Amino acid sequence: MNHENIKLAIFDIDGTLIKRGKTTIEESAITAIRKLRDTGVEVLIATGRAFYFIQDDIHERMHPDFYVTVNGSTVYDIDNNVIHEVPMLIEEVNALTEFARTHRLGIGYKLNQEMHIYSDYQIFTDVYLQGSPKAYILKDYTQAPLLVEGQELPKGIFMMGDESLIESARSFVTDARISKAYTNAFDIYSRRAGKMRGIEVVLERLNLSWHEVVAFGDADNDVDMLSAAEIGVAMGDAPEHVKDVATFVTTDLENHGIAHAIETLFDL
Repeated sequence: MNHENIKLAIFDIDGTLIKRGKTTIEESAITAIRKLRDTGVEVLIATGRAFYFIQDDIHERMHPDFYVTVNGSTVYDIDNNVIHEVPMLIEEVNALTEFARTHRLGIGYKLNQEMHIYSDYQIFTDVYLQGSPKAYILKDYTQAPLLVEGQELPKGIFMMGDESLIESARSFVTDARISKAYTNAFDIYSRRAGKMRGIEVVLERLNLSWHEVVAFGDADNDVDMLSAAEIGVAMGDAPEHVKDVATFVTTDLENHGIAHAIETLFDL
């Protein structure tokens, strides 16, 4: 484990920087990240969230150099310019939508400027928002027809409801990856995307390798980046299979997990 060559720090958001249902980063984490940046390390956010659902505190106090959003389907630079995007396939989007409507599951499309809810709008306002003040981003498309060629394709989908039903959707999609986000909630995005591919777009821009990366995460969609990074940090309350691939397991998010990891690994 070589911390002296680290040039890029990657942070997941939910469950890593900010507890689900909250909107601000722990003060100890902000202080530690600033110290890390003072050593010349750049900061990248890697999240399943669409850019417009990233908490304002991330923008205002972290000032990330890059954002990998919607699980790598859309990548932004520090000026919020899109530098990479991977839309889903229209036939799979429509098949998933028909499936969700038939089984009364919630399904929402992550588009570039807003989120269109095609089934069970209520579950998105009651559960998905989790206290976010950005309800205006959600648009009710529950009565809309399926997509046709020429319409904007989602970069990702969020599906909510019975886990076994949602997991069974893997039987009829090939390009779409279905990844559990939390209980009864799943991120769906193209296998041509993924956090790894989005991060590699940034690595190529910076002329860096994974040996110069420290990554922090807590969930299924963080496993690949934790495995690839020179230093992979799993949060203390992450599932065991996430901890198993990590180089270092820190304390829980609310027990100063980010600060503990940075201070311990980088002697700051």
